[in-house]
Amino acid sequence: MNVVDSPSRNRSNCVAFDGAGEFLKTVRLRVHAALAGGQLKGAPRLQRKAWLVAIWFVGSFALLLSVQSVWLQVLLCVSYGLAASAVGFNIFHDANHGAISARRGVNEAVGMLASAVLGPSRYLWGYKHHVLHHRFTNIQGWDDDLETRGFLRISPHQDWKPRYRGQHVFVFALYAINAIEMVFVKDFVQYFTLRMNPHQAIPAMSRMEKLEFWSGKAIYFAIFLALPLAILPFGHVVAGFLIYQVTLGMSLALVFSMAHQVERAEFPALEDATIPEEWAAHQMRTTVNFANSSPAWNWFSGGLNHQIEHHLFPAISHTHYEAIEDIVRTTAQEFQLPYKRFDTYGQALASHYRFLQKLSVRPA
Repeated sequence: MNVVDSPSRNRSNCVAFDGAGEFLKTVRLRVHAALAGGQLKGAPRLQRKAWLVAIWFVGSFALLLSVQSVWLQVLLCVSYGLAASAVGFNIFHDANHGAISARRGVNEAVGMLASAVLGPSRYLWGYKHHVLHHRFTNIQGWDDDLETRGFLRISPHQDWKPRYRGQHVFVFALYAINAIEMVFVKDFVQYFTLRMNPHQAIPAMSRMEKLEFWSGKAIYFAIFLALPLAILPFGHVVAGFLIYQVTLGMSLALVFSMAHQVERAEFPALEDATIPEEWAAHQMRTTVNFANSSPAWNWFSGGLNHQIEHHLFPAISHTHYEAIEDIVRTTAQEFQLPYKRFDTYGQALASHYRFLQKLSVRPA
């Protein structure tokens, strides 16, 4: 299954982008010329990094099952959660974009394995991410990343409700349960209702896709819940699992939210189901980079701090993003398009907080 390669299977083709696409054509030609001779997909640097992240993840989990010290178990739960985030950013994400290998079968196999060890459905995540988010970034009613089932207001085009007062404070509690809610609640609701959100239906899953859904859940529950329960005291497992899930949920949310739910990002309104510019120009207006010069963030986030480059070139290995940053920025300037970024992660986080605070206030 590759949702992004199957547009006929989704209903989300009625939003049109009105533009010739000259910016995208130009930047693609320049980037491909700059990377000529290298591996656009399956870059050796990315594959070495993926193995290192996998060792970190497996090592944290294995040690967690073997140590006796409670405080060491707590530290390992945090390490395990951060390692799971790194698996999501660096392995799951690239594999499901077809970028971790030049061979489609390898990408699918790695994507399935990463999905099983992290817990979420690969099919449902793929439709949410590839079809709705990447195509319709920050468009209310289309981009599922703006849908919070009524808990948060993260688009100025979303109706205000009294419950949104103070969302900039309680949002962190929601981020803390983000990952566990996806694996144990959201996936099953979407599977049985075939609805991504109130606005978007999900294409019916094939028999093989259903088999992958249930087998992935079975592997996750057997290895990452049943096995610890068979080895460690029940209370330790429950406490450790909650620490792991909070670490994972917070780290995932506080990376993905920095690129689009910030003050500098735009939220275009649809006019007769049309965005009055080309798709790539829309990406430049709705997407923001952060901490591009930080080796730590470049490594941990899987290049997601180079969100602009990722949205324009989602199918190349993220280890190329640093190399093409100047090309994308200068080409955008030629076409009089913005290139938005925060120099540090702290600036992005502060902007995210102010953005949520602003939207928590009832519009005049």
